[in-house]
Amino acid sequence: MQRRIAAVVCVGACLLLAMAASAFAADTNSNNSAVGTWILNPTKSHFQNMPAPKMERLRVLKDDEKTLAWHLAGAGADGKAYHQEYDGPTDGSYRPITGGENATTVAYTRVNSVTNWIVKDKTGAIIETGSGSLSPDGRTLTLRGSLKPPQGDANFTSVYDKVK
Repeated sequence: MQRRIAAVVCVGACLLLAMAASAFAADTNSNNSAVGTWILNPTKSHFQNMPAPKMERLRVLKDDEKTLAWHLAGAGADGKAYHQEYDGPTDGSYRPITGGENATTVAYTRVNSVTNWIVKDKTGAIIETGSGSLSPDGRTLTLRGSLKPPQGDANFTSVYDKVK
């Protein structure tokens, strides 16, 4: 059970990161892009009803109006390492997130400068929703979302600082 909770948390964090990255690229009046390397800032992040990851590093490889590609590596609250990836469109179609313990799909959409996402599990049930945005100076990525893990609904705000 603890392992499943950690997996859901990891999937949620990954999706949020990807959405935030997309949000930056969506603003056509901005020079900001989420392409780069991001580290989770645990002091600025909040995780309600779920364990916080010990560490997360997000690499956004592609972030333009129509596509998003990211790699996420981290360690859960239990210290177990995880890795997930996404490379696909931001057109609202469901595409797989690879590398996770559980089969999940995500659909990304962009509205102005905000990227939104919905994650479904292998049965098609929605297990996460969220949105992401980039600070005006392009140094902080903030992802906000809601998860539906077995132990009850959980909300999170993941704040990432740009390192490269």
